[in-house]
Amino acid sequence: MTVAVLDSGVAADPDLTQPSNRILASVNFADTRTTSDPGGHGTHVAGIVAGNGTRSGGQFVGIAPQANIVDVRVLGRTGSGRISSVVAGIQWVIGHRAAYNIRVINMSFGAPVTVNQYPPGPGRPELRQAIAEHRRRYGTEYDPDSQVLVTVGATDDQGTTSPRDDALAVFSSWGNADSNAKPDLVAPGRHIVSLRVPGSALDSMLPTSVVAARNGATYFRLSGTSMATPVVSGAVALLLQRQPSLTPDQVKALLVGTAQQFGQDSTATLPDPTARGAGLLDALAAVSSSGFSATTSGGALPTAPLSEPAIANRGHRPADGFARTLLPVLRQLPLRWKDLTLDGIAWQTLTWDSVAWDSVAWDNFDWDSIAWDSIAWDSVAWDSIAWDSIAWDSVAWDSIAWDSIAWDASSHD
Repeated sequence: MTVAVLDSGVAADPDLTQPSNRILASVNFADTRTTSDPGGHGTHVAGIVAGNGTRSGGQFVGIAPQANIVDVRVLGRTGSGRISSVVAGIQWVIGHRAAYNIRVINMSFGAPVTVNQYPPGPGRPELRQAIAEHRRRYGTEYDPDSQVLVTVGATDDQGTTSPRDDALAVFSSWGNADSNAKPDLVAPGRHIVSLRVPGSALDSMLPTSVVAARNGATYFRLSGTSMATPVVSGAVALLLQRQPSLTPDQVKALLVGTAQQFGQDSTATLPDPTARGAGLLDALAAVSSSGFSATTSGGALPTAPLSEPAIANRGHRPADGFARTLLPVLRQLPLRWKDLTLDGIAWQTLTWDSVAWDSVAWDNFDWDSIAWDSIAWDSVAWDSIAWDSIAWDSVAWDSIAWDSIAWDASSHD
């Protein structure tokens, strides 16, 4: 399996290039690249996904150490970038998916949620649209604020192997993506040791984060949801290696259906019940499973065969901006409502021309009635969005400062 890493670049570290080079391709959609990864972030992420421990003598190994990597550089040296670069990177992945067997996109960065933007609605609709295009072409991917993708929060494993004392990391985000609770699940994201790029921006910024292996080779320790995300990406690569015919929805169903409970012995209080998602990633249970569970409450092993329809996204609705873009295409379909008496509105009398597409209508529309595979996607006006507008110029890493905080640098390694 191949994982496309959309980030600051991926350096040719021996853990990715020996005994054979598993960096299959490198492209650049950001600023001028003077080195493979001037930021150091993308290489660290790639190592979490697929590092094989060559330099450390097997001490520091990624989740899927035989997976291939495609380096899609969309962020600059300091970790910032433009949505237009991300969209271009996703479109490149779409065009080269078959050539490199790309099944996973890892995006370890975020963008702030804003309102009163065009198209209307919260979030980053233009990014969702590009990712949705990739998803329909076949793939699994990660986005900080979209319900149809796999979103990841971070835990602190307290330096132990048992998940019972794990706690939600203080930097892990949670909330709602257009009425859908996020994240989907959590994974370890604190004090994650992976590949180091000497002289990179992060290497210069965080000298105390350099970690020496037993044989003297140096690696790098970072904390953030940027680190938790590739843990899940690696697990998905393993899952797809075992069961390559899985659809994206089935992959998500397996991940959330096999998630395990954590923190039973922790004294930390969750800031919100939804902050833990379905629970803590259990990669072994997901990969070993022959089916997926009908529950997303966490801790339940899957029981249903994979021949049944996946239910991971059932009951969810698209993000507002994405839905508004689709309205011209959906108008030819019948209006189906979940509750014909909601808020005293005569829903059965409404037409596509008369319905007010506000939050009530978005939530009451029966999105599960739409046969998404039957939509003529080529007719969707993706180009109607000013993707290169300055308003979208705000994607960035989330992990730059976490290891410089006193509590993160002085406690266990």
